[in-house]
Amino acid sequence: MTLGNKIRSRREELGLTQVELAERTKLTQGYISRVEGDAFTPKATTLMVLAFALDLAPNAFLKEERRVS
Repeated sequence: MTLGNKIRSRREELGLTQVELAERTKLTQGYISRVEGDAFTPKATTLMVLAFALDLAPNAFLKEERRVS
């Protein structure tokens, strides 16, 4: 799952729109859209702001999922 997918999934899980998340984070809706679309990767400080707004631990988006083969 990509970073953008993780953010979108958590936002939707909380029942938030991109506009509402933007208001919580003081970012723009366009920025949230680009992050969720994996157009670019935000800086670590912005990831912390997003994690806080989504009620997650600061390192929540940095954890990699392990695949079992």
